[in-house]
Amino acid sequence: MPTQSLVEFILYVLPGFLAIEIFRSAYPGKSKDNFSLIAWSIIFGVIIVSFTKWIDANYLNNYLKSNGTGFPSFKYVIALLFGGLLTGFLRIIIHFLRFKISLKYDHFKKIAPSQLSIWAKINQPDNNDWAVVYLDDGSIYLGYISDYKFDPDSDDQDFLLKDAKRVDEDLKEKYVVNGLGVYLNTRNVKKIEFLKGN
Repeated sequence: MPTQSLVEFILYVLPGFLAIEIFRSAYPGKSKDNFSLIAWSIIFGVIIVSFTKWIDANYLNNYLKSNGTGFPSFKYVIALLFGGLLTGFLRIIIHFLRFKISLKYDHFKKIAPSQLSIWAKINQPDNNDWAVVYLDDGSIYLGYISDYKFDPDSDDQDFLLKDAKRVDEDLKEKYVVNGLGVYLNTRNVKKIEFLKGN
């Protein structure tokens, strides 16, 4: 592949790939195969490149030199990277708004994004319930999930239980965990009950 063609291919793929990865950092999903990732990167990249060229031609008086021959100008490359960042953040905002609007208004349920996993859903920031965590070794902890990992490609997820207490079957306190909390992994959890309370 000639160098010029390779550079053009990278210019089309890079902003789309950046947009996809930014969105996935906020809304993780199962990893796609390489073909799907490249295909979607090209689709988003073509849209970003086309829009950047249109803005450059119609509003910037070819300041970015987006239609120049040879290697692209530094300003044009920065504009494409900015376009990838902007597209990624716009997708996050749109996804968030679709989720909130569909929850609030019943007649907008059709615009709801695809369901999150149960693990991601119960760990939304607005969940203030206390968690009673039953482990496979018979121990029981009471606290709230302050931090958690959500990796859709993994069967097991890590999480941190803060303000934790070791309790018995009647939820009577055995002792208080007065440090950072209790680090746990879902592979050792038999069940989690969520309780309202202060």
